[in-house]
Amino acid sequence: MESLVITQDPTLSSELRKFLEDEGWQTIGSNTVGPARKLLNRGLDLVVLDEASLTAAAPELGPEIAQLEHPPHVFAVVSSSTPPRTPDLSPDAYLNDPVERSDLKRALSGLVNGHQREEQRILGKSADIQQVRQIIDQISPTPVNVLITGESGTGKSLIAEVIHEQSPQATGPFLTLNCGSIPETLLESELFGHERGAFTDARTRREGIFESADGGTVFLDEIGEMSLSAQVRLLHVLETKQFSRLGSSATVRSDVRVIAATNQDLSRAVAEGRFRRDLYYRLKVVEVRVPPLRARPEDIQVLVKRFTGTISKEHGVPPVEILPDGMEALRRYPWPGNIRELRNLVERLMVLSVDRRVDGHQVATYLQDDDYQQPQTDRALPVHLGKTPEESSRDLLYWAILEVAKDIKELKAYVLGQGTGGVQPLPVYEPDGPVIDRGTDVEFSETISGPDDDVKPMREVEREAIIHALRATDGHRKQAARLLHMAERTLYRKIRQYGL
Repeated sequence: MESLVITQDPTLSSELRKFLEDEGWQTIGSNTVGPARKLLNRGLDLVVLDEASLTAAAPELGPEIAQLEHPPHVFAVVSSSTPPRTPDLSPDAYLNDPVERSDLKRALSGLVNGHQREEQRILGKSADIQQVRQIIDQISPTPVNVLITGESGTGKSLIAEVIHEQSPQATGPFLTLNCGSIPETLLESELFGHERGAFTDARTRREGIFESADGGTVFLDEIGEMSLSAQVRLLHVLETKQFSRLGSSATVRSDVRVIAATNQDLSRAVAEGRFRRDLYYRLKVVEVRVPPLRARPEDIQVLVKRFTGTISKEHGVPPVEILPDGMEALRRYPWPGNIRELRNLVERLMVLSVDRRVDGHQVATYLQDDDYQQPQTDRALPVHLGKTPEESSRDLLYWAILEVAKDIKELKAYVLGQGTGGVQPLPVYEPDGPVIDRGTDVEFSETISGPDDDVKPMREVEREAIIHALRATDGHRKQAARLLHMAERTLYRKIRQYGL
């Protein structure tokens, strides 16, 4: 295995080369970035840079390394407590200056032997995400409770899975319960189970998640939504590892590790009396703070590459290429929806892009289409300027399908609301003018008239929406189902039902 050491400090260069050669690596030393570009094509396995070289090399080496099919790993030797942010070139590991042989050996061992399983799932090379991985390494072998905090869409559930996979409980179950999606009256039953007759509809005895996960891990997502009564019982389980099913006085013992997650400020919830202080500290033995995507823009390229490959396999479509100005537009965007939003954008680009090469203008166009950036009263169909007729046609059909789905929902609310009093009138959509599509003037008029006018039956509206979706995807049923927000099997049944 071959490595390249880049530093202007001869003492550091000599020390690093000796350490690497002692570990069986062939080393090349350089005091400038220039030779590195030529050496990359030789199949280097590792590049080690000091802090000054990293800052200087990032704009030159970053794009070169990103284009390689098998890029080398990058180590950075830093002396400051806050490593420099280099979006173009993010190291796989940071080493403190002066370098300890044990630290370098540990980093090399992880690369050579492939023991760093979390790096394959928790993507990114930023200092923030590397700190998250370091914390996971430290806490996974121990049975301590963990509280994962961060905004929605940052990947808290994935981190919980990785902690479980690297823990002694890895052979046991990993069970998840979203505390925000379960009604308060049923939450305790889901957690601790119930006996037959414990409440209405309790026809049989049922094990709760703590009983079923004995010997494994329980992941409680959105823990801030848990009721105070359930918090009392959860605290008792954490302290004694014992509980009783609803409707029973018998004690059940269960040895599980608890990982909780929230996007709320639990300390504020404690101050407001919405969350028990003792439970908060019991859960927060170790806290893992997951950074938002806008705080680590250097990781976006890595995430896009993974999502492109995954979605290409899922949908059976060729991957898209994000051009440099398109990638820069992604880095500048604030990403309020974090990684989940980025994946959704990549999926849209994969489905709707025609030439498979996405530039900054196209990225900006798709980002501006997101619902949270559109005014609530603006329901006009978007017209994307600067696009080919094929792209405009496909986008217009895509948005037309979404508008039909929204209209169906409003019609349903209107019909169900009649006779209840206080029914809100359906909105009237005025056309902004003709929309040009393939050289043909098409005027979209979405005005909903009074109750005396003819209204299309729901069956006909649904049939038309399915036809539009199939045309937009060239008959690809799986993609059409995604556009319609419909299960694929349901779409097949509808196609047979309507004779399409």
